[in-house]
This record gives sequence, C-alpha cells and structure tokens, in this order.
Amino acid sequence: MKIFLLLHIIATLFLCGCNALYTADEVKEFIPGTYIRFSQHEYGTEYDTLVISLQNKSAGEYSILRKWKYERILDGKPVEPEYKRTTTSGIYDINQKLLTETQSGDLFSFDSEQNLLFVGSSKYRKI
Repeated sequence: MKIFLLLHIIATLFLCGCNALYTADEVKEFIPGTYIRFSQHEYGTEYDTLVISLQNKSAGEYSILRKWKYERILDGKPVEPEYKRTTTSGIYDINQKLLTETQSGDLFSFDSEQNLLFVGSSKYRKI
C-alpha cells in the first residue's frame, strides 16, 4: 500500500512538472501584431508604426517592419512630409521576456494586459 501511495505521489509530481514545462508564454503569444505611436509638438507631428511578425518559431526570431512619417513645421508652415521604412529582425529571450532588435540592440518589452510595447521611453499601443 505504501509503495502504491509513493508511486501515485511520484506520478502526480511528474505530471505537474511536465505541465509546467508546456505552459504557454503569454508575452511570446502577444508579440506578433501592429503597434502604433503618435506624437505632436511645436516642430511637427510624428506617426510611427511597428509591424512584428514571427519569422522562425524554433529560433524565436521575429521580423520587425517600421513605417515612420514626420510632418515638420518650419516657420509656422508645414513642410513636405518625411517617410522612412526599415525592416530588421529581433530575437526573443524567453527568460527575460524581451525582444532584442539584432542591428541596434534595442530592447522591446511588452505589457500584454494593457496592449503596450515599450522601446526605451517610447510607448506603442497594439491595434
């Protein structure tokens, strides 16, 4: 009877341990999507969009497309808008729950409860 109880306890612990290994990473599931940021000040208006998509699941690699538009105001008059479009990649760190952009080393952190992405002091909202 004691052996049966001991085996039952060991089997329960083993199953609980296996379940802990396969729990979904909430941040990793949240990452893919489109994020926007808007800022306006006396010198102009800035529109910034990040589109993050999974590139290689087993490596935790993501493609990061940034589309940026800046409408400058010079001497109180609008100037021709500036556009910028870049594509880079990032690697997700499971332990720190951060996405590291491979070219610049920028760290992307995520708040899945509030639908936010942070890059330094910049805050993007997921749409």
